[in-house]
Amino acid sequence: MKLFRKIKSIIPTYQKHGIDGLVYATLKNLKINTKFNSIIEKKKFYIGKKIMEISNKEVISGIYKSTKLTCKTHWGGLEISSKLVGFYEQQVQEKIIFLKKKFNLEYLINFGSGDGYHLIGLLKNNYFKLGVAFELDDSGMAQIQENAKLNKIEKKVVIFGKANFDKVSNILDENKLKKTLFLVDIEGAEFDLFNENNLPYFKNSILVIENHDFYKEKLSVENFFTFMKKHFSLEILKNSSRNPHEIKHLDKFDDDEKWLIASEGRKQNMNWLIFIPKNS
Repeated sequence: MKLFRKIKSIIPTYQKHGIDGLVYATLKNLKINTKFNSIIEKKKFYIGKKIMEISNKEVISGIYKSTKLTCKTHWGGLEISSKLVGFYEQQVQEKIIFLKKKFNLEYLINFGSGDGYHLIGLLKNNYFKLGVAFELDDSGMAQIQENAKLNKIEKKVVIFGKANFDKVSNILDENKLKKTLFLVDIEGAEFDLFNENNLPYFKNSILVIENHDFYKEKLSVENFFTFMKKHFSLEILKNSSRNPHEIKHLDKFDDDEKWLIASEGRKQNMNWLIFIPKNS
């Protein structure tokens, strides 16, 4: 019975990735160490290594250009080439700059900072005065700190663990929160954290929230949007196109490699929720 369940668990991987997917899935079931689920992931990993060499681990184009990265992550890091090229969540980068300029924003709160890519890139390029990072994973917190040091912006960054509005209020008063952007990527916890009790802490701020509604029950999601729409205007930000052919550093990569570099490895289409206070 146990063997049958293991075989059954491998079938979807085989259907999606073919023989190489079957091999990698079998190795994982046998507890033989492998970083990859498919030959595509393996290819992306080695392309990432090339991009690290070419860029010297520094973002080579776009809004975050010149930002240095350790290129270490606690989740696999197969999107590192997209980050170093400047493509990663490019539409989010552009929207943040638009909102910063339109509303004269000075402070950035980042719930779910990961390795600090957005926060460090924005502070390094002087878009915000101060950034407050919240990252649940200890190794992620360490990477944010290291990336801040690499870019010589330690004094502009404050780092905490789990997303917490009490800590926000200890750093930014009511007037500063009016000039604050919240960037949120917390894997569905946004539907619990942004509620009536916490409203005083974010009611006057601009919010950019990655939408993980597929992780939550329908009623929880509906209640969240009903509540938020009472206080905020909503814009849905969708993914946008990339053109790796415009990046001179990629001239010697073949077309398949170029598009793998642009890939963020998402399992499905994602969108971001832009909430603007109705009193703005």
